[in-house]
Amino acid sequence: MIVPNSCFVIKINKFMFSTLHWKKVLSTTAFLFFSFCIYAQSVFSGSFQSNSNFFIRDPKIGASNLPHYDNLKIGSDIWLNLNYNNEKLGLDVGIRGDAYLNSILRNPTVPITKAGLGYFFIKKRFKDLAFTAGYMYDQIGSGMIYRAYEERPLGIDNALVGGKVEYNGKHVKAFAFSGLQKDLFQFYMPIISGAGIEGNVNIKNKVTLVPGVGVMNRSMDQKSMDGLVAKIEALDTSLRFVPKYNVYAFTVYNTLTAGDFSWYIEGAYKTKDAFYGVNNVLHNKAGNAVLTSLSYSQRGIGVNLQFKRTENFQLRTSPNEILFRGSLNFQPPIARQNSLRLPARYFAPALNQQEIAFGGEIHYSPNKKWRLLANFSEIRDFFLKPSITSKVDYKPNTLGGIDTINTPIRSFYREGLIMAEFKPNKKLQFDLGFQYVFYNRQIYIGDGENNVTALTPFLEFQHKFNKKMSYRIELQYQYVPKDYGQWIYGLVEFNIAPMFSISVSDMWNFKPNPDNPLPVYTTPLHFYSVFAAYTYKSHRFTLNYARQVGGIVCTGGVCRYEPAFSGVRLGINSTF
Repeated sequence: MIVPNSCFVIKINKFMFSTLHWKKVLSTTAFLFFSFCIYAQSVFSGSFQSNSNFFIRDPKIGASNLPHYDNLKIGSDIWLNLNYNNEKLGLDVGIRGDAYLNSILRNPTVPITKAGLGYFFIKKRFKDLAFTAGYMYDQIGSGMIYRAYEERPLGIDNALVGGKVEYNGKHVKAFAFSGLQKDLFQFYMPIISGAGIEGNVNIKNKVTLVPGVGVMNRSMDQKSMDGLVAKIEALDTSLRFVPKYNVYAFTVYNTLTAGDFSWYIEGAYKTKDAFYGVNNVLHNKAGNAVLTSLSYSQRGIGVNLQFKRTENFQLRTSPNEILFRGSLNFQPPIARQNSLRLPARYFAPALNQQEIAFGGEIHYSPNKKWRLLANFSEIRDFFLKPSITSKVDYKPNTLGGIDTINTPIRSFYREGLIMAEFKPNKKLQFDLGFQYVFYNRQIYIGDGENNVTALTPFLEFQHKFNKKMSYRIELQYQYVPKDYGQWIYGLVEFNIAPMFSISVSDMWNFKPNPDNPLPVYTTPLHFYSVFAAYTYKSHRFTLNYARQVGGIVCTGGVCRYEPAFSGVRLGINSTF
């Protein structure tokens, strides 16, 4: 909401001077005048989001024997965000209230109920200088040494609570911050500090350089250190080490743009620090990471190549935290993030301990009717010294049990995807593609068959009746013999833009794998969904009845495993 640019003048008559003390009148008048002027230059905005789950017990798919299915039945996540901006005063203020009611957002199997102030900040700008206090989302470079961000679908909110000063000049940007990382409505006690500087250089309007450097420090508190020491003392004497309170991380990066080419490169290093690696082994090592991408774009063709090498590069508030808790940095993934249901089932998030990843994607459009895409990516261990092991070989022992032989792993993930898009006219569009995936479950999930191969052809068809009315059909098949067996997925969607959308889909495990080592389905099962959405101005309402298979859920390159779901989901999104 924008308030007109005007100020209201309050007149003071002789009666007011005769009946009230003149100092009070003048002070009150000045306050009201100032308040109205501020109000007249202001912009108020906000948003509301609510996601509610109604759980329906379904033992056939594994949606049972959990609190929300057996007893609680209903859970909700609610956010209300309000923002105030005044350009004349250089002032920004924001506040957000959060409520988690029998929520499974942070942990899909353990509901929580908490509510409170989830976010607030105040920012004051003085031309090129700005000061911020409160909660902040920020990152250094690509985020490899530090990233504070929010991913609501995965329950991630690791904002920094503290202060920041930044300078934004014409050719130079610099910043410094310090604070504590948010833990729902509390804080992790280790102190996080960082600083960085970025430049912007233009050479004869032909070449642009955007270099940058950054540094981050984590200083562990005594309670976190005591917890770490207790875990070290439980190790064998040959594996013990002396932990450090402080870890430092450094990064250097640059983006070069020349004509149709763009090249980004970043190198990062962290000092020796304790962290848990594969198979839950505690390490105390320094780390390094390199990320680079090269892209070329011209009419009709686009090429993007990526490479990333990571070694022992995990940063947390302390090694005592697991999963998403206390994570300080973000490792950009190289694997393609697919949007279709079956091609998206196997995705490889970045590994902190050890990986070499490379990928490439080519877009080619010979004319307005055709667009071709080819994508390839591979993630593996180091070529010369494979040090990550996986339990893949077994032999009986003398006690009648099973002994495990650790065998080095070479390849963790490989994907190849080709797709053709054909638009014979403005109303019709066909997308036809095929995906091959090699996926190591032991590395990315920690259970089941080691090497899984999935073959997935897919087809999508869209038809527009007019500018508002259209429908869409998806057909997908997946052959994955060492995991769930064989799948068929189909979807039909009807849209009346921009107000209404409805879809019906079914994901059918029509031939499950009877030899699957995981406790999954042995008989054919349907996982159907009915979805409807209604949009009125800036308000969107969604209703979804779903029977959903358990699996990996990814958002923004970050993934987690979620168990099977059965029930109804109601969503409300509003901006104002």
